[in-house]
Amino acid sequence: MRKLIDFFASIYNPIEKFWEGEKNHKILGTGIVLSFILSLVLIQLNHWNLLPNFINPYISHNYFIAIEVAFIVLLFFEVMSLIFTLPYSVAKSLHKQFEIISLILLRNAFKEFSHFVEPIDWTNNYDTILHIFSDSFSALFVFAGLFFIRSIRTSRKITIGEKEQERFSQIKKMTSVLLMIAFIILAFQDAFLFLTHADTFKFFPAFYTILIFSDILMVLVSLRYSYNYKVLFRNSGFALATVLLRLALSAEVYYNAVIAIVSVIFVFFLTLVYQKIQEKEIELKAKKINNFDE
Repeated sequence: MRKLIDFFASIYNPIEKFWEGEKNHKILGTGIVLSFILSLVLIQLNHWNLLPNFINPYISHNYFIAIEVAFIVLLFFEVMSLIFTLPYSVAKSLHKQFEIISLILLRNAFKEFSHFVEPIDWTNNYDTILHIFSDSFSALFVFAGLFFIRSIRTSRKITIGEKEQERFSQIKKMTSVLLMIAFIILAFQDAFLFLTHADTFKFFPAFYTILIFSDILMVLVSLRYSYNYKVLFRNSGFALATVLLRLALSAEVYYNAVIAIVSVIFVFFLTLVYQKIQEKEIELKAKKINNFDE
C-alpha cells in the first residue's frame, strides 16, 4: 500500500508544478479568451448559414451562449485547481469549492440571458430577470462570505511528527490524482454523449458527488493520525458543507441560492467557533506554564 501511495504522490508533484506555474496560467487565460471569441465567430457563421450540416446542430444562434461557454471553460480550470488544493488543507479545498459555486451561480445568471430574444421585451421576461437577480446576488453573498471565512486563521497541523505529516500529505496527493482521473473520465464521457446526441449528465454536480466521498475519506483517514474531537467535528462539518454545495448545484432557481447562502453561513460560524476554541486552549496552556514557573 505504501508503494502505491508513493507512486501516486510521485505522479502528483510534477503535474502540480506544471499546473500552478505562471506560464501555464497565461496559457489557460488565453484559452478562455479564445473559447469566447471562437464561440462568437461560430454563432455568427451559423446566422449566415455558412457552417457545414454536421456542425450546424451543435451551434446556437444566441450570442449569450458565448459567455456561458467561456464560463464553462473557466470552471473546468477552476475544478482542476481545486484538485490541487486538496493536499494542502481541508479548509483550502472547501474555500476553492465556494469559489467554484460562486462562479457557477454567475454562469447561471448569464445563462438566463439566453432566454431573451432580440429585440428584448422586458415586460414578458419578469421571471428571467428575477432568476438573474437570485443567482447574481447569491454569488455575491458567497464571494463576501468567503472573504470573512478566510479572515479567520485556523491553520494547524493535526499530525504528530514530520513522518506522519508527510505520510498524510502523500495520501491526500494520491486522492488528488484519483480525483483528476475521475474528472477526465467524466469530461470525456459527457463530451461523447453530447457529440452522439445522447442525453448528457450534469457534469459539475456529478463531480461534486465524487468530492463528497473524497472529503469523507479524508475525514476518516485523519482519524488515523489524530482522534481529536474538535478537529473531527470541523472536518466533518466541512464535508457536510460539500454535500450542501452539491444540493445547491441540483436545486431549482431560488432554492439553489438559499442553499448556497446557508452553506456559507454554516461554514463561517463553524470556522469562527473552531478558532475561538483554539485560542482558548492556547490561553489555558499558557496559564498552566506560567503557574508551573511560579
